[in-house]
Amino acid sequence: MDVQALTTGRLALREKIDRHPGVEYLSVTLLLSVITLLAHGQSLQGFWRWDDGAHLSYAAQYAPWQYFFEPLVAQGHSSANVAPWNLLFYDINLSLFGMAPAGHYAHLLFVMALGSVLFYAVLRQWLTPLPALVGAVALLLGKPTAHIAAGLMHGHYATGFLFAMLSILGWTRHLQGGRGYWLGLSTLAYLLATACKEVYVPLVILLPFLPVGGLRQRMHALIPFVLIALAYVGWRYLLLGRLMGGYSQGIFEASEALRQLLKVPKLLLGSKPPGNLLALAFFGLLCLAAVKRRLNGPMLLVSFGIVLLPLVPLTAFPGIHSPDRYLFVPWIAFSACLAAVWPQGLRPMAATLASGVLVAALAGVHAQEKQVLGPNLAYWDTLYRFALSLDKARQGIFVAPEFGGTDEGYKRFVLTRARQTADLFAPNPQPGDLWVVDEKSPSPDSIALDILQFFEFSGGHMVPMSTDKLAEKWHNPTRVQPAQSPR
Repeated sequence: MDVQALTTGRLALREKIDRHPGVEYLSVTLLLSVITLLAHGQSLQGFWRWDDGAHLSYAAQYAPWQYFFEPLVAQGHSSANVAPWNLLFYDINLSLFGMAPAGHYAHLLFVMALGSVLFYAVLRQWLTPLPALVGAVALLLGKPTAHIAAGLMHGHYATGFLFAMLSILGWTRHLQGGRGYWLGLSTLAYLLATACKEVYVPLVILLPFLPVGGLRQRMHALIPFVLIALAYVGWRYLLLGRLMGGYSQGIFEASEALRQLLKVPKLLLGSKPPGNLLALAFFGLLCLAAVKRRLNGPMLLVSFGIVLLPLVPLTAFPGIHSPDRYLFVPWIAFSACLAAVWPQGLRPMAATLASGVLVAALAGVHAQEKQVLGPNLAYWDTLYRFALSLDKARQGIFVAPEFGGTDEGYKRFVLTRARQTADLFAPNPQPGDLWVVDEKSPSPDSIALDILQFFEFSGGHMVPMSTDKLAEKWHNPTRVQPAQSPR
C-alpha cells in the first residue's frame, strides 16, 4: 500500500475542506439536525411534564423585567437558584405558541441542534472535522441530553449551553486575530449564559486556559468577562439576599458526597455492554493521548474542578442518583474530551470503522436511557392531558406516590397551575377549581364525593375509581377544599 499516496490524499482532502468552510458547516448542520430529530424528535409528541405547570403559570403572571430584577418575584420562582431564563423560555413560547406544547418542544430541539453545531465549531478551532463531529454526536446522544430534550423545564440548560459555546467561539476567533466584534459577541453571549443557569458562570475561569493567543492577549480580553462575573455576584445577592444559593434541604456529609461523585461515570455510561465499550474506548484513548503528550494538563485540571465542584452541594439534596440535568455539564466535558483524545492520523477505513463503533455504542447508551425514561414521560403526559381536559364540576384526579411522589402536594400544585394557565388561553374557560388529591390529602365532604368521579393513572390511561377503591386509598377523615385559582 502506498502510504505516501494515502497521506497526500488526506492532506488534499483537509485542504479542500478548509478552503470551503461554508460547505463543511452546512453539511454538519444538516447532519446534526437530523441526529437531533432522530434521537429526540419524540419530544415533539410530548405534553407538559414535571414542573411545567408551575413555570407556565409564573411566566404568564409576571413580566420578564420582574423575574429578572425584582427580588420577591425571583424568590417566588426559586429561592435556591438564579435562573430567570427558565421563565423567559416559557414566556417566549407562550407568546409564540400559546398552550400548544409541540411549538415549545420545537423551540427546545432547535436550541439543542444549534448548540451542537456551535459545539462542533468550537472543537474545530483545534481539531480536524472527524473528531469534532464525534464530539458533537456524543453530546447529542448522551443520557443527560436525553433528559434535557424530554423536558421543557430544562430549556434554560440548553439555551445556556448555546450561549456558552457562542462565547467560546467568539473568544477564540478574537484571539486568532479576528475583528473586535468577536470579543463583543463573546462577552454578550457570556452575559446571557449567566442568566440561564449558574453552571455557566465559571466559564470565565476556563477561557484563559484555552490554548489560543498569547497570555497577555488573554488577560486583556478577559477583563469584560471578569466585570460581568462580578456584576453577576451583585445581581445574585440582590435577588436571593445571599451570595450562596442552593437547596436548603438535606445535610451535607463528605463521605456521602464522595460516594455519589464516584458514581458519576457509571451514571453517565451505564454498566451494560454499550456503556462498557464506550468506557473502555474512552479510557484507552485517554491513555494513548497521555503517552503521546497530547493532553493539556492545566486545562484538564481546571475543567475537572469547574465540572465537579457545582455537584458537591447537590449530593446533600436532591442527590445525584440519575444521569439527569445535573450531569449535563459533565457530559459536555466528556464529549469535548472524547473529541480531544481522538487518535490522529488514522487511515480513512480505520477512522470510519472506529467512529462507527463509537457512535453505535453511544446510540446503545442513549436507547437504554430513553427506555428508562419512557414510563415516566408517559405518566406525566397522560396526567397533564387529563387535567387540562376534565370536567371540573364532575371529575377529579387521584395521584399516587409514583414518578415523583406526592411531595406535599407537588402534583396538585403543578396540575392546577397548568389548568389555570390553559384557561387564560381558552375562549370560554370552564368556571370552578380543579380537584387533585393524593393519599395524604384530607377527604372532601360527602356532597363532593357524590358529585365527583375521581380518576387515577393505570395501565397508561386515566381510569375511573370505584367508591371502594377510593375509600381504600384515601381514608383521611378531614375535609379538604379544591385547589383555588389565584385571585
